[in-house]
Amino acid sequence: MSRRIAALLLLLGLLCAACAGGTGEKEGRYSVYFLNAQGRGDDAALGWESRETPEGAGEVEGLMALLLGGPVSDELRSPFPQGTLLRGCGVTDGVASVDLSEAYEGLSGVGLTLADGCIVLTLCQLEGVESVYLTVEGHPRPFRDQVLSPRDFLLDNEIPAGVDPADPK
Repeated sequence: MSRRIAALLLLLGLLCAACAGGTGEKEGRYSVYFLNAQGRGDDAALGWESRETPEGAGEVEGLMALLLGGPVSDELRSPFPQGTLLRGCGVTDGVASVDLSEAYEGLSGVGLTLADGCIVLTLCQLEGVESVYLTVEGHPRPFRDQVLSPRDFLLDNEIPAGVDPADPK
């Protein structure tokens, strides 16, 4: 069991490496998080590319469209199973609600953690979004916390600039 904990801590550390550079975007541009392509040579599990949301889409819907559409860069790859669709989304009281299609249900373990991390780290850049509530086909995933914040993917000693460690969000 201690090997699993060590592996999870290593994974979380790798996620942190991806978080440090995702701030400071110009208005209308966001860091959209994806998996680093294998064999890239760095230790970060996630990377990002700066993208603009599609015209005519709401911010959450637009960012989810970019996420589910996959990266432009060859150095990144999508964490989402083929056929994953956005069924609905919205923001209430600082929580972005995201309902995904059945294809997302096929993820588990580290793959699910990384996909969740891409969604949370991307959407929590939006002003007024502090956490994300994920469902599949309108139902919460069993045995999983459904409301996630960037803090769920960061180690305390790896807090990026601009994040207040005393703030519980």
